Amino acid sequence: MRLTVKALGWIIILLWIIALALPLSVAFSLLKLAEGKNLGIQEPSFTFFNGNVSINMPMYVNNTGLYDISEVNVKINIKEAKTVIMALSKSLPDIPAGQVVKANCTFTANLKEIFQKAPTLLTEDADLNVNAALHFRMAYTIAFNITQSFSTRWGAPFHNLTVSNVVYNAAAQITSFFVSFSNHAFFSLDNPLTVELYNSHNEMVGAASLALKVPSGEAFQEPVEVAVNPSKMTETVFIRLFFAELKIFDGRFSL
Repeated sequence: MRLTVKALGWIIILLWIIALALPLSVAFSLLKLAEGKNLGIQEPSFTFFNGNVSINMPMYVNNTGLYDISEVNVKINIKEAKTVIMALSKSLPDIPAGQVVKANCTFTANLKEIFQKAPTLLTEDADLNVNAALHFRMAYTIAFNITQSFSTRWGAPFHNLTVSNVVYNAAAQITSFFVSFSNHAFFSLDNPLTVELYNSHNEMVGAASLALKVPSGEAFQEPVEVAVNPSKMTETVFIRLFFAELKIFDGRFSL
């Protein structure tokens, strides 16, 4: 079958229209997705269990466009100042055209690793910067990224941590003092607090463990007594406090 020049021209025009229609219709679908409140990534909430922090970030997509949305992936970066303390990602199911998908994106991170990257979060409140990126493919062909940034408040578990009234009782061979702080964190403190005393030669002279049961939002003030080695005591001592193997306090005191 031989095509005429006119027929060939119409075929070329038809192919050109088809090629142009896809990006136009995809662009239309993106505009439909962007209008109103068809896409939302909400502020995260935090929970704490067994040394890990879980970040729950609700999101929804109302796919009012003409094409299915596939390869959906959410990436979250949480920063304290310029330090990335958490980098998380999660894949979501495909979103057919004309359907609404709601999902709770739950991520888990080790709290100890977070505090190693940003140790000041143990004792100081902070505003954390959250960067959320939604990657997806429209019509199974064209990839897009939508980003959203906002801040969320972090409450320090040992806010205003203070050691005071340090006294050495030579007769009883005990050093006593008060530990106080406010738990501004979103989780309760149930882990023990380790107390270590050192002399001016950096030799350990005593240690103790302090059980903590401090609900979120409550203050803590308790006396601590540490049995010490009197032969190694000096007029100056260093009191160091550890939580989850992380040093949260290091103070020098004269007796």
